[in-house]
Amino acid sequence: MTHDRLLTYIPAGKETTLTGKQNDLRRFGAALLLGMAAGFAARYYFETRTRSEGRVAIGLIDWEQARQTALRLSQWEQAPIDNRSFRREQYARMVTLSEPLIAEYLGVQLPEPVSRIFVFDRREWLEANIVSFSQLFRPVEEMYEKNGGGRGALGMLMNDVSSKLLGMQIGGLLGYLAQRVLGQYDLSLLSAEATGGSLYFVEPNIAHVQQQLGLSDAEFRLWITLHEMTHAFEFEAYPWVRRYFRELLDQNFALISSQMLSSGNNLFDMLVRLLQGIGSGQHWIETVLTPEQRAVFDRIQALMSLIEGYGNHVMNAVGRRLLPSFSQIEQRVAQRQKQRTMLDLMIFRLTGLDLKLAQYQQGEAFVNAVVAERGIQFAGRVWERPENLPTMDEIRDPAQWIRRMDRQQ
Repeated sequence: MTHDRLLTYIPAGKETTLTGKQNDLRRFGAALLLGMAAGFAARYYFETRTRSEGRVAIGLIDWEQARQTALRLSQWEQAPIDNRSFRREQYARMVTLSEPLIAEYLGVQLPEPVSRIFVFDRREWLEANIVSFSQLFRPVEEMYEKNGGGRGALGMLMNDVSSKLLGMQIGGLLGYLAQRVLGQYDLSLLSAEATGGSLYFVEPNIAHVQQQLGLSDAEFRLWITLHEMTHAFEFEAYPWVRRYFRELLDQNFALISSQMLSSGNNLFDMLVRLLQGIGSGQHWIETVLTPEQRAVFDRIQALMSLIEGYGNHVMNAVGRRLLPSFSQIEQRVAQRQKQRTMLDLMIFRLTGLDLKLAQYQQGEAFVNAVVAERGIQFAGRVWERPENLPTMDEIRDPAQWIRRMDRQQ
């Protein structure tokens, strides 16, 4: 989980002043998706007419292109780590300090202490996440290869171009994030065995924000650590959450692979749904989903909203008691969030990062409401079993979830 609260928060009240701009962004996003869809259509047209046995299929995504693009955009050379050994020891102490405080507040214990703690520069964060992204997209690539890949002379040429283009798009997103991500709890979701997670602290970005906002060196870093450590409790104290999350991702990619890489009218149907959804108030990503995809998508959104909102709640609840400058951190971070550029807003909309924004806002509001009404122990029932997880409707209306839990008693 990336701690991108600074990255993905649009303050309340801004929506009414951005309506015209958001419509422009929606139209731009639609045009971009149409262009991407046209590329897929062109690839399918040429490949189905130029397949020949004995050719080696080219991969769907050029991951080396993604890596090189991300490294260039990240400007990692300009953001070194000052005194790496000191920072590594500092974060290790903060993790050790955070664990019993979170355990006391939540009333649960970690099965074992978090020991994999990494202080990364932007390049190191990118290298770790390129591996994670390639694993994440592997089901789609496998489906593409089963369907023949880019065989045939012309098909291989077209696929080489589109493979590099997709690599550049993914690399562009990662390069953008590399300049902004502060912390991450990497739970190795797609590894063969559950081995526990790793904490990443992207120190150049943390140092930049801390100095820019004039915040306490130690307290700002501890504020971030509290959020990421809460993710460790969510996944390690309740092992079923990791398995459930992976099952949702597997279902999601199976449905996407079937739609995007099969023949028939899937591509046309997707474009029709996109055009019909313009002006509906839905996110463009939601409009292109089939009913089956939307059902899985909503379950993922609900889980991610809970995960991120729970992390923010704990960070605030524990941090408010622990950090003398907590109010200053909150105030200055909120002020910084109001200064987001139109470029940031456009990237959020086109990439779906604005859905990450909604996860923080809706999830934190849900947890805060449940805790205010029934206490943190009652809120902890979300982690007892999959059936207790809130739906998106319940995330938006916590009273529904509270009533459902009461009926189970």
